[in-house]
Amino acid sequence: MKRFAFFKTNRDNILAFFAGVLLTFSFAPFSLFPLAIFSPAILLWLWLPVSPKRAFFRGWLYGLGFFGTSVYWVYISIHTFGNAPVLLAAIITGGFIALLALFPALNGYLLNRFFPEKNGRKMICAFPALWVLLEWMRSWFCTGFPWVLLGDSQLYSPLKGFAPVYGVYGVSLVVLVCSGILVHAISNTIKGKYKSVYGSLFSFILLWLIGGALTFITWTQPQGKPIQVSLVQGNIPQDIKWSPEHLQPTLERYLSLTRAHWDSPIIIWPEAAIPLPLRNAIGFIMPLNDEANAHHVSLITGIPIKKEYSDEYFNAVIVIGKDNDVYLKHHLVPFGEYTPLPTLLKPLMRFIDIPMSNLTASPGKPQPLIVQGIKISTFVCYEIAYPELVVSPDSKIGMLLTVSNDAWFGRSIASAQHLAIAQMRALEMGRPLLFVSNTGTTAIVKPNGMIQSQLPRDKTAVLTDTVQPTQGKTWWQRRSMDSILILLMLLLVSTIKYQRRLKKKMKTKMR
Repeated sequence: MKRFAFFKTNRDNILAFFAGVLLTFSFAPFSLFPLAIFSPAILLWLWLPVSPKRAFFRGWLYGLGFFGTSVYWVYISIHTFGNAPVLLAAIITGGFIALLALFPALNGYLLNRFFPEKNGRKMICAFPALWVLLEWMRSWFCTGFPWVLLGDSQLYSPLKGFAPVYGVYGVSLVVLVCSGILVHAISNTIKGKYKSVYGSLFSFILLWLIGGALTFITWTQPQGKPIQVSLVQGNIPQDIKWSPEHLQPTLERYLSLTRAHWDSPIIIWPEAAIPLPLRNAIGFIMPLNDEANAHHVSLITGIPIKKEYSDEYFNAVIVIGKDNDVYLKHHLVPFGEYTPLPTLLKPLMRFIDIPMSNLTASPGKPQPLIVQGIKISTFVCYEIAYPELVVSPDSKIGMLLTVSNDAWFGRSIASAQHLAIAQMRALEMGRPLLFVSNTGTTAIVKPNGMIQSQLPRDKTAVLTDTVQPTQGKTWWQRRSMDSILILLMLLLVSTIKYQRRLKKKMKTKMR
């Protein structure tokens, strides 16, 4: 009986937690996109009758359920490959998840603190606007973690049509407006206000029709002729990747895979495919450079580059052969690639042995690589998750490229999530995207965000296909965050003004 009483008392709190778990299934690899509407709708319903403090707690539980099931793979990189003890890895991962859960918690508090009235404006305007503002804040607060943004769940939904217009945050907004409409419709059904319900359903359907119509717009045009590319998936296990005794077999594997594809003008190896600093790898790179040049091929590869007069390194991408260029990673992963607050946290990091954890960020603004006459916006691994880092006003960008090593996360869902995030960047920019990963998933993404071709995970193979570079600008390229931030402010201001009018009416009636 005591157990039953506990569940009865905490029913809504438990429901909030499992609603967060449900949201994970809207993202890759599950891609059950309608859940991205139903899950926040459940949370909004649970928020409506409670105080701001109770809304904060339920939002935090929701965040624990969501982030605990969607980014649990951080534990794998810390414990399995970072060699941290089980307890320490669990504490770090749990702390990270608890911190992320504060964002939906803050959403609940702000919503019920400043918009206490249960009306349509609160559900359809304030609720979505606050959520998206906090998503945006999560993308830059403490260097940012723009992973599993709500809009990323809609790659296979008609709502993805909003991505080239307002970016992933615009897609998140439309999804949440749909959640608010759903809750408003249910609330009015209970009250017997059926005319309002019909209006809500019409608005819901209209948003989906507009999103579907936008998917038929071609935002960019072909640039030059299609070009053949070969993406090399070396499939080097993470536990031996940085081992000195496995260096030669690793280099020989990439060489043998590459030499069968000298007919492709562009060949790409993944992040840190050469697990050796550039200055130490010259004896390997120079003959490879000459061989690639003899075949008029541009070979792109990830490699560490030691910073001059320092013990720090850049996580870099170099182009050798027909073209010569360098890209230095701009946005590093905290703890994985560098230690924030080193004086305070260095003792803790001694317990974690992660290769390339003493990296430094590029001092300059990221510039595209010029390869075979094509401008290729290049990003290393985690960088592709940042919408504002990827967006460029340059109409001549022909392709996007991400080199990564998702072996850090084992056979978890992280690899599928990473590729889906990259697909959203391709859709926002209207560009083809080359996604090259050590163990997979290596893929070529079309400008509409759909997969053109891909390799299976954990397989040593080369993906060769023809890619059409594009040019021009999507609306997102032209306006970036300006349009969506203005829209969010208008939604909040309109709700505030509506509440003030209601208060005036109530005061007038009381007189």
